[in-house]
Amino acid sequence: MIKDSSNQEINVLSMPGFLWDGLRLAVSKECRMYVIIPIIINCIVLIAGGMAVYHAITAFLQQYLDMLPQWLMFLSYIIYIILFLTIGFVFCYIFSTVATIIASPFYGLLAEKAEKVIRGAPFAGMQDDGLAAIIKDVPRIIKRELQKLGFYLPRVIGCIIISLIPVVNVIAPILWFLLAAWMMCIQYVDYAYDNHKISFADMKRDLAQQRLASFVFGAVISFCMTVPVLNILIPPAAVCAGTKYYVEIEKRYTLDVSIRDNFNSTTTTIPNNKFN
Repeated sequence: MIKDSSNQEINVLSMPGFLWDGLRLAVSKECRMYVIIPIIINCIVLIAGGMAVYHAITAFLQQYLDMLPQWLMFLSYIIYIILFLTIGFVFCYIFSTVATIIASPFYGLLAEKAEKVIRGAPFAGMQDDGLAAIIKDVPRIIKRELQKLGFYLPRVIGCIIISLIPVVNVIAPILWFLLAAWMMCIQYVDYAYDNHKISFADMKRDLAQQRLASFVFGAVISFCMTVPVLNILIPPAAVCAGTKYYVEIEKRYTLDVSIRDNFNSTTTTIPNNKFN
């Protein structure tokens, strides 16, 4: 009997558990040493960026409040708090993303180690640990990050344009939420895919086959990224969670291919599994 491949979809409700497992894996003795440098980078970027943004926001909000009519001045403190928190969360999210890009070479090594722990054995082609491995892979990693930026920027610009159009901009918050969730999923699952030299296009196609689970996975990460202090630990935890997600996708892909192979073995030949 042929199973319907739709039965192999990952349970959406398990996505928060993936991030929790990723956090536990990131702080485990096996992965801890691969997390220290990324956390230091996150702290430096967030502290430096936070100080700069604080002064910029304070000046901006003061000018904004000065433009309010006198009869609305009683609302100034409430407006100040709401705007400060909103803008602060946005910039906190942006700086977390920048720190993630800077720490990408180290996250690649973390994803390798996490996959070794998850599988119980290193995968074929696993690199040697150390600074030499990081330096060797920097050009490839930068190229991959540029591919991600090339995917993100047109969509970000589109959301910005929609946000500026009256009436239409009522859907902007929904679009921003969906885009942020998809971007976070791609960002953190991609490290494991890149370690296996699987193309960016193939990675996107695999995530699209688990579209709802991928959106929820990214949404959980995106939400946690907006929480101060917690967002320092979330990137390495998300790398480990993304690696686990990759392994789960691989299991389902392998099973589906096996089903098709058994069904068509008498009539045709199926190409080898791309994960082999």
